[in-house]
Amino acid sequence: MKKYLLYLISTVVFFSSCKKDVGMRSDKIIQGQVQFSINNSVTLEQCFKSFTDLGVSEYDLTNFYYSKIIPNDSMTYYFNILKNRSYISVFNIQKMTGDIFTRFNAIKFKNLTQNNFKQWDSIVKKEALIEMPDIGNGMRRNGIINIPIGEEKNWIKKLKQLPIIYSADYMYVYTPFD
Repeated sequence: MKKYLLYLISTVVFFSSCKKDVGMRSDKIIQGQVQFSINNSVTLEQCFKSFTDLGVSEYDLTNFYYSKIIPNDSMTYYFNILKNRSYISVFNIQKMTGDIFTRFNAIKFKNLTQNNFKQWDSIVKKEALIEMPDIGNGMRRNGIINIPIGEEKNWIKKLKQLPIIYSADYMYVYTPFD
């Protein structure tokens, strides 16, 4: 009985010390979506033209970054400009103490149409916003495209052939306790 108990305890200790897979398994792929990272210094216009040329209409582009020198009392004006754009789903306005620049970062564009892009481009020009070449902290701009289910592998290959794309891969469900 003691040998059996010792065997049971050592087996439990052995298996509890094994590393656990915390997601990213092939059975956890989100069908109909592909994720990608964009090369630094690629502009929103280059992204828009590339996806339009590919015929992609449902996509998110994230982590675009603009800056401008504005007085503190103008923050609400710029907040409202960004908030009232249906094609911008996330944004952050940041002004650090002692810094003359206001940063408009983490901007997420959703399903840009030709009209939306023209509107945003005219706002950028009118307000003299400076599109920054990358998001400033080493991270890349990225996105997700929605495609027909079963076409993920083909779209990953198509995206990887674009000069604006740094990487492309399947979209995985993150499940930390599976």
